[in-house]
Amino acid sequence: MGASSSSLSDEALQRLSSESGLSKSSIKMLHDRFLMLATHKDIENGEPFMTEGDFRNIPELVKNPLGTRLIEAFFADAEVGVRKGVYFADFVKVLSRFRPINKNNPHPWNSREAKLRFAFTMYDLNRSGTITKDEFTDILERMIGGNVSKAKVESIAERTMREADKDSDGSITFVEFCKAMEKTDIEQKMSFRFLT
Repeated sequence: MGASSSSLSDEALQRLSSESGLSKSSIKMLHDRFLMLATHKDIENGEPFMTEGDFRNIPELVKNPLGTRLIEAFFADAEVGVRKGVYFADFVKVLSRFRPINKNNPHPWNSREAKLRFAFTMYDLNRSGTITKDEFTDILERMIGGNVSKAKVESIAERTMREADKDSDGSITFVEFCKAMEKTDIEQKMSFRFLT
């Protein structure tokens, strides 16, 4: 199914722990999961990597109405660029965004701003750096469209845009997004407690 068993060197484990702020045990757990999911190997170095297709084989993502956006945001956040694959270090970097914030020892990969930036990429469908009403409506339809009428989705999108688009230019910038999310407990919404 996934890539063949591969061990993580102590040096790589230490480096990833330092870079991500995740514990070594969390990194080992993620590595085991990654190896089950990664079906490709780099021809040059034999290192396993995941493609978008590998992510689409994860049942939890297929069921999630935002699964496609999560995958796209994952690839954008990991900055995989022309590689078209997510290697283990990329996997750790993105998933470290979802660990609880340690207020006594903040880490740049999972700060409030990093979590908000990841959330922003979920709405910025065309990666323009802004969220338009059409993009916001699209995400709302994916999230709640089956439960409410199209008119209600449209109404929610219009109201949200009015409230968040402070300069009334028809789009929400990252700064406006952060301002609109000020009272949202992003820590609670974007944390997996098992990632420590």
